[in-house]
Amino acid sequence: MTIPEAKAYVGKDCSVTWHDRHGKEHSTKIHIEDVTFVPLYGAYLMGDIEDVCLDKVTRIQTIN
Repeated sequence: MTIPEAKAYVGKDCSVTWHDRHGKEHSTKIHIEDVTFVPLYGAYLMGDIEDVCLDKVTRIQTIN
């Protein structure tokens, strides 16, 4: 997923699924506050609970 695609979810409550460095899949519900580029780390989803590296994200779904 690219930064412009992820910006469509800014300001929404979403279920985000991603893989950690061990290949395990994790899923959490977060309110996406921003999508930004962090030097030396890459693109990140900035959420109210945690931040997720955009390269590791496999699925984002909005929650009603």
